[in-house]
Amino acid sequence: MISGYLLIVVFALGGLFFAGAVFLLSFLLQTRKPNPEKLAAYECGEEAFSSGKTGFQFRYYIPALLFLLFEVELVLFTPVLLSRSKVPADWSALQWEQVVRLESLLFFFILLLGFVLALSARYLDWDRPAISAPSFESPVPDIAYEQFNLEQLKKEKARESETISG
Repeated sequence: MISGYLLIVVFALGGLFFAGAVFLLSFLLQTRKPNPEKLAAYECGEEAFSSGKTGFQFRYYIPALLFLLFEVELVLFTPVLLSRSKVPADWSALQWEQVVRLESLLFFFILLLGFVLALSARYLDWDRPAISAPSFESPVPDIAYEQFNLEQLKKEKARESETISG
């Protein structure tokens, strides 16, 4: 008779073999005729107007990771509760209920502690503190900077017009 673990291993190996066979078959049967239209980026039927390498703010990852962390912990806690539904022979039902309740409360207090620590570290704040420009007192008047920038802009436009006409 096949043990339970061996059955799981055989099932997993069968699944891996099937997935590998399907990938190999699709690789062997595919047609390879690339053209510019097939190689172009596709954005829901619209022409791409920029590269896809734009920056994504890191602050969106933290709440998602925290959600996954807490969700996985709760999902993994379900089998623990289900396994505790049978009262051992040497325990009374009331004692066993108190032990399970105490374990559950301890688990949820650990989750609550992690949530409070995430809040105290301000990982869940969407608003960032306002960044102010540093103040600098210069002996050069502001109008001189503006004139310099305008001159540089004129020089740049002149170079652009030369490259276009030349």
